[in-house]
Amino acid sequence: MIIRRTALGAIPILLAALIAGCGEQKPVSDLPSNVAQVLTVTDRADRVPDFTWKGPDGGDVSFDRVRGKVTLVNFWATWCAPCKKELPDLVELSRQYADRGFRVVGVATDRTPNATELVADFVRKYSIPYQIVLSTQEMEDAFENVRMMPTSFLVDGDGKIVQTIVGIRTRAQLEEAITPLL
Repeated sequence: MIIRRTALGAIPILLAALIAGCGEQKPVSDLPSNVAQVLTVTDRADRVPDFTWKGPDGGDVSFDRVRGKVTLVNFWATWCAPCKKELPDLVELSRQYADRGFRVVGVATDRTPNATELVADFVRKYSIPYQIVLSTQEMEDAFENVRMMPTSFLVDGDGKIVQTIVGIRTRAQLEEAITPLL
């Protein structure tokens, strides 16, 4: 009888320990410095929506803060095969044209409970060097035309969306759209 009570008494402790470990998220410090949650979204009729995220130093970073650069805002998902196929071209273009005032901002649309960890692992695996933000429904609503993945918005230095690109594009097609704006 004593053994039975001891064993039964241990069950709640074991269950509590198991439950505590379920769904545990990696601490924010374990995330790549270029992965962040979208904090706010400001919709505007005349320019690209402004959005903010936490920078690596812990301060808020605004999309508007880097106005003057041509930017490709690329909505994608870790489960999207065309997004994975397009990714190496985006990485290379972001590196090739950075010194000419071009940047890519990736917007991960994954919505699973572990999306932050999933996206962080994806960024590490594919060595994505540019900023990645985790989207919100508010952000997708502000950009309006996010219906399929990938969808990209080419934004000029004044913050105006000059082209909406739905679906995968080749590197040459992307360069053809980007270089005249640089």
